[in-house]
Amino acid sequence: MADGLFLPDGTYQPFSAADLRAELATRQNAGVFFGELDGWLSTLPDPDPVLRKRGDDAAILRELSADDQVTTAMLSRKNRVLNCPHFTLRAGAPDGERPTPEAEDLYRRFMRDLERTNLRGIISGILDAPFYGFTPLELIWRFDGDWWRLVDIVARPCHWFRFDSRNDPVFVGEYGAFCADPRPLPPGKFVFVTHHATYDNPYGLRLLSRCLWPVSFKRGGLSFYARFVERHGMPWVVGEAPAKAERLEKQAMARDLSRMVQDAVAVIPHGASVKLESAGQTQGAIHEDFLARQDRAISKVLMGQTLTIETDGKNSLAATEAHKSVADDLADADKAMVTDAWNEIAWLYAQVNAGPGVFAPLAAYDEPEDLNTRADLDKKLTEIGVRFTAEHFTKNYGLKESEFSVDGPRRPGEAANFAAPSGRAPLAEKAQANLDAAIVNMLPAALRAGAAFVSQVEDAIRTAKSYEDLEEGLAALLSPLLAPDALESFLARALTAAAGYGATAVDIETAEDGDV
Repeated sequence: MADGLFLPDGTYQPFSAADLRAELATRQNAGVFFGELDGWLSTLPDPDPVLRKRGDDAAILRELSADDQVTTAMLSRKNRVLNCPHFTLRAGAPDGERPTPEAEDLYRRFMRDLERTNLRGIISGILDAPFYGFTPLELIWRFDGDWWRLVDIVARPCHWFRFDSRNDPVFVGEYGAFCADPRPLPPGKFVFVTHHATYDNPYGLRLLSRCLWPVSFKRGGLSFYARFVERHGMPWVVGEAPAKAERLEKQAMARDLSRMVQDAVAVIPHGASVKLESAGQTQGAIHEDFLARQDRAISKVLMGQTLTIETDGKNSLAATEAHKSVADDLADADKAMVTDAWNEIAWLYAQVNAGPGVFAPLAAYDEPEDLNTRADLDKKLTEIGVRFTAEHFTKNYGLKESEFSVDGPRRPGEAANFAAPSGRAPLAEKAQANLDAAIVNMLPAALRAGAAFVSQVEDAIRTAKSYEDLEEGLAALLSPLLAPDALESFLARALTAAAGYGATAVDIETAEDGDV
């Protein structure tokens, strides 16, 4: 039977297996020819729109880091990842399974090789990819007996590399635009960390190129602003010469006033006057706003927002939280980029030394669980009746069993202690105990009944939900057996004891509220 597909309308469309394996939408088929030419013309031109318009290459991006705002934004973004302590490497294994002995041995060797490397420096180089589009990492190997050891991982300048018509990186050196013989990269030697690279743009999205114009405007504005401050920052000395003063007298007066700027001493003719004039503040504010606008543009490009590295005193808490959320999203994306780079490095390490049958070590950022969120969930579950065991707290909160105790579930028929809530101060507990003792002491004298009847009365007291329930329950139980006078006397004494406990409880609660 020939290969084919059934279309939605039910018709059968045959196709060739060779057509499925072949690439159709390629640069050659699209009319973009690079592979048939030799030298640097066989590499793809950098499609960055800012660099192409200026006629520059990626080497110029290094100069932008001299700007203070660019440096601050770059360091702020990188430090959010560099200062995260939760980066880990572990032996590789399928989900839910334990690593094999071969994977464990590969992991131990990999970690032994990384002991002498600067992991923070390597991660910092990886985090340059968003700013320059991509970061080439060269792996330095050394053969040691029966094992290829990873000696170092070095981030190389991105402008030393270009991409050919198949989007494969090639080495062109410092003067890449004039390299006559681009060198293909050997397998297992380089790992390229890219930032939003596409088939049409394998060079990646360069954030620094988007800061080129704001930095240029800022530098030009600063130069003009410095001249403005120098010229208009000092007050102008204005002299009014007498109406009949000759030209030579006016020139002499101007020379004296010019010396006055330096010496603060001047001699002026009789009848002349001198006053100081200062420039208005409007012009300076315009230049300040212009420079601040460029800084905000740089912060938005590199950090996605502005409030995490600059504030103007007028920002609301909601706006600050929103900007922090954007910064956190970028940090998560950068962590994913770091993780992908290390996973590829570990995969190459496994391919070189162990082959495809052994799982490579895995990298990840294992963020700790938010215990506040878990505690809120546990509280809600407890309120609906869930009772946790000690194992729950030792496993999820890292507590030792000797540090806490777990209240067991209530026994059937055991009512809530409405008179003394859990956690009440010792005085309240003592008052409750006195009330209980008073009732126990009064019952034998009033009832003169057996132990079975006393037990019924105690059960009625425990099952009562309020003082009214207690009064009604005792009345229903005792009225058939007591004379009116005896029942009345017993209830009076019992309610007096209960009222005394209630007053004590109110005093305790008032004192506690006063302490708070």
